[in-house]
Amino acid sequence: MHMYDYIASFCDEFQYPEEAKQTLLSGYQRLSKNQEADRIYTDFMEQYCKDELKDYTKALESLDNAAELCGVHKYTMALLFLIGLSKQLRKIYEDRKISYQVYYDSMCDLKWKLFECKKMHNVWGSFVAGWEAGFFRMELFALGRLQFEIIKSSKSYEKDGYSIHDGDPVINVHIPSCGPLLHEDCQESYRRAAVFFRDHFQGKPIPFVCNSWLLFPPNKEILSKDSHIVTFMKDYDIVSTSFYENGSNDLWRIFYKERQKDPKELPRDTSLQRGYADWLMKGNKVGMGCGVFFFDGENRL
Repeated sequence: MHMYDYIASFCDEFQYPEEAKQTLLSGYQRLSKNQEADRIYTDFMEQYCKDELKDYTKALESLDNAAELCGVHKYTMALLFLIGLSKQLRKIYEDRKISYQVYYDSMCDLKWKLFECKKMHNVWGSFVAGWEAGFFRMELFALGRLQFEIIKSSKSYEKDGYSIHDGDPVINVHIPSCGPLLHEDCQESYRRAAVFFRDHFQGKPIPFVCNSWLLFPPNKEILSKDSHIVTFMKDYDIVSTSFYENGSNDLWRIFYKERQKDPKELPRDTSLQRGYADWLMKGNKVGMGCGVFFFDGENRL
């Protein structure tokens, strides 16, 4: 299938808005008509097919240049790159006998980032394309509502006779921005991850870790006690907290392009926005938490 047709079918398969689909197709047409830009793009597709694409940061820098050459926004170009790679990734999943559902859930992340890019920059594309590299390296997988990867623990932790040590394998949890964070959906994802990664733990209790603004301990004050975020937090023992400095923070995930406004002027369309706006108006800082819990395959220990 020609890449233009593949991009069109991918947009349909993942139910992209028609405007986003047309932006991507128009971008690909401009790309393919510029000899140098097309060469850059095609070279990276070929590298990936040969398992020779190792440095995604450098690839994206080259694609920024290709975007300039053909008059396509760099964020749109970045998403065209990821969608192009997804064609070969689909084959890799099939060859490794990993289900289509895992492939589909994983590639849905491109759509969540598409919507974030539109909200942040009013561009159909991806402004965090480097983040997606884990999916294409076959290190990061979406298993239902949550996403997971195996990493080495950077700290030691012990509870009720269960322990992890610096360097031990743990399952790192990521939470995409794809709707409500329902507790039952998260539990199902943990169960699926325990099965998917079971060979790393040889029947031992499985440690899950998460570093996120969703685990920021003051969320219990900022949000209502029945908030899905507060319920999500209850699964984790928060082992460390950090506060953001110099404006580097996750407020964009809550307020998007309006994140830098004075707290009195922040949007208050959701309970999350209202809670954080009130918190900031009181002069409080925001931050993140690192959480851990052990899982026996069915339940939290």
